[in-house]
Amino acid sequence: KGLEWPVRSTNTGGMFSNNLNEGCIQDGLIQLLLTSRGERPMRLDYGTDLRRSVFAPLDAVTLSDLRSSVLNAIAKYEKRVVVRSFELIPEVATSSISIDLVFSLKDDVLSHHRILLSVNTQGVSING
Repeated sequence: KGLEWPVRSTNTGGMFSNNLNEGCIQDGLIQLLLTSRGERPMRLDYGTDLRRSVFAPLDAVTLSDLRSSVLNAIAKYEKRVVVRSFELIPEVATSSISIDLVFSLKDDVLSHHRILLSVNTQGVSING
């Protein structure tokens, strides 16, 4: 059980509606990916370097560091999932990075869930 992402003011449950099960875990993963390390008070290591990475050169070193940042954050803060595949797709021309993350719930390893998101200097696009 957790907060629904994104926060919507039209929910019948109010501004902070709850989300259950797979949706809760998926929303938690999206929040983890999009939170910059150092952004959350009292948990300065929570999050990833995804948003900062779009301002860095999109070379092999940056992508390797980002991959480690994301996988370490998932391992530390979202222990309810098993990462099945993880792909970083840099788009140098638009200064953006796309993520394709496929995961299973630890208690239901036969199901697969997917998060596709793209981050650039203008913002974030989430599909899935």
